[in-house]
Amino acid sequence: MQTLYQIIESVAQSQIPAFIKGESGTGKELAAEAIHVESQRRGKFHAINCAALAPELIESELFGHMKGAFTGAASNREGAASYADGGTLFLDEICEMDLTLQKKLLRFLQTGEYRPIGSNRLETVDLRIICATNRDPMEEVRQGRFREDLFYRLHVVPVEMPALRDRGDDILQLALHFLDTYSRQEGKSFEDFTPAAREVLKNWRWPGNVRELKNIVHQVVVMNDGANIKADMLRFDEVKGDQPITTRQFDKVQRPVQPLEPLWQTEKRAIEAALDHCNGNVRDAADLLEVAPSTIYRKRQQWQILNQTITTKVHQSCMDWSTAQYRGLSDSN
Repeated sequence: MQTLYQIIESVAQSQIPAFIKGESGTGKELAAEAIHVESQRRGKFHAINCAALAPELIESELFGHMKGAFTGAASNREGAASYADGGTLFLDEICEMDLTLQKKLLRFLQTGEYRPIGSNRLETVDLRIICATNRDPMEEVRQGRFREDLFYRLHVVPVEMPALRDRGDDILQLALHFLDTYSRQEGKSFEDFTPAAREVLKNWRWPGNVRELKNIVHQVVVMNDGANIKADMLRFDEVKGDQPITTRQFDKVQRPVQPLEPLWQTEKRAIEAALDHCNGNVRDAADLLEVAPSTIYRKRQQWQILNQTITTKVHQSCMDWSTAQYRGLSDSN
């Protein structure tokens, strides 16, 4: 991320286009806004999502239209190019743009001139273009879905947005930021995540990246209350389709399956480990395991009764065996 910040600062001081690449939810539009804010441009920042508009509407959204230019054009409409004059125009999901419009966009980038739909007059603007995509643009060029000449016109400085799963402890820093924001917004008293909840956050693969993290924290804050977010409060939605596998997940997949054991043995081992870690302090161990101290006391009492029962049965079996052996010897004599 520090490298990314340096790239943004460097790009902001120039006038060249920027091409932002990254998975959905990694913050591509935030990076584009950062480039605009750090630049010397005093015009507006305007964004168009090419995937959210029908192909026939993108040209009107981009360059505007004149009254009567097409059915439904009841008045003149200013386009994004005019609106962002002197500033920055951000074209999100650029690979979704129709090939015909890509040709017009290339011409616009080369000359700075455009013609609103239905107009005979050329308009000239001074703006910077920043585009973004969650696809592989070179693959789109190879497949014929993206013009090669437009790609090289836009792909001057590539800006790579890292996936959240690759950002290490940034996951926790972002989660704490969202927790503070939404706790104040919703009037809740959350302050932190428990150690177990932190491990859950660090081990999730985050297919939706920062957007997914933001939504999950907001959901937890709305649905719960308390001082700390616990692991069992976190709910993740599985997304169908192939998702990238993190190193942690790969390790889990490759690890040989261990023999299963009864649940009470797993609980006993976990509680004993927690007590050893907390030097026998039941309350601290309970906090670490996110259970009530009474649960540990009750479990230990159950195990004590179980051990006594097993000891009694073993003792009785030994007595029965000894009695049987004695009777056998007596009968043989």
